[in-house]
Amino acid sequence: MSRMEWNDAWTVRPVTLEDACGAADLFNARSMHFYGENQSSTDDVLLWLQMPRFSLEEDSLGVFDVSGRQLAMAHCVNPGEPYVSIGGNVAAHPDVFDCEDLWDRLYGWVVERARQLLPHSDPKLRVALNEAVMENDSSRRAAAERAGFGAVRVSNRMGIDLDREFPQPEWPEGILVGTAEEKVSLASIVEASREAFRDHWGDVEDPFEQELGEWQAWVDGLGDAHDPSIWFLAFDGSSLAGQALFLTEYAGDSSRSYLERLSVRPAYRKQGIALALMRHGFRELAARGYKRVLLDTDSENLTGASRLYERAGLCVLRKSICYELEFREGEDIVKRSL
Repeated sequence: MSRMEWNDAWTVRPVTLEDACGAADLFNARSMHFYGENQSSTDDVLLWLQMPRFSLEEDSLGVFDVSGRQLAMAHCVNPGEPYVSIGGNVAAHPDVFDCEDLWDRLYGWVVERARQLLPHSDPKLRVALNEAVMENDSSRRAAAERAGFGAVRVSNRMGIDLDREFPQPEWPEGILVGTAEEKVSLASIVEASREAFRDHWGDVEDPFEQELGEWQAWVDGLGDAHDPSIWFLAFDGSSLAGQALFLTEYAGDSSRSYLERLSVRPAYRKQGIALALMRHGFRELAARGYKRVLLDTDSENLTGASRLYERAGLCVLRKSICYELEFREGEDIVKRSL
């Protein structure tokens, strides 16, 4: 069977905000092909197209057929300081999966765009381009490897159905649960998250004000997907010990919630707080009529998160391969081990 050839009638240009619906259709066609479910919504796409430092003109590229349908998209994520872990992404519609020339052009563009960010980093530091590819997306994985990427890690999509009885959460002495509806600043939530994730594989310490600005832009852009009453917080007096931040929908589906972040500060670990936060969250979401919760996690999480999730009842639904292309050798400030 012959492979599809590049079509010179296709249009190649940066994407615009008006392309958000077409991009969501593209991502959902791909996800439906592999897993029989949608993975995105127009609002989701609009949110990340407007993230801090993202330039539609410089950081995105779309491929459109003669009817204007979006066939493929690539983008590069400007990470900000310290510019050592650059994000990239390439996606194509199932109709053009077998067009190797399309994949290679998109990967070539992503690599070139990412290299343009190298001068922003300290020349003593190691710099790499990273992306995650669904395990069974063989066409994209082959293209990534042709572009020089190597597999370095596996990420798990996990999920749990809420049509069951969950045990009452058991809180350690002195720990009380609340929500972000209370007088809790976003800055304190970000600070607690930063501390908790410093020993997670792949973590890079960004300047605090930069990260706080990214969180604020994300919260502002979530719209109806943000409900502070399902951002569950564990308190030790006035100190924030841990957090489980749920979203009100996943890919536009209000019957599914997504656990955006679960974290416990190091001083409060091994006391059952993370498990209690999940059980509390699952019970609250089930009472509100939610049917399922999804999350993504590093399969080899340095702090044992995958085992915790399994204990809470979640199961692995699918895997993604984390790929990396090294641009420059040097001191590696990305977290790799404890």
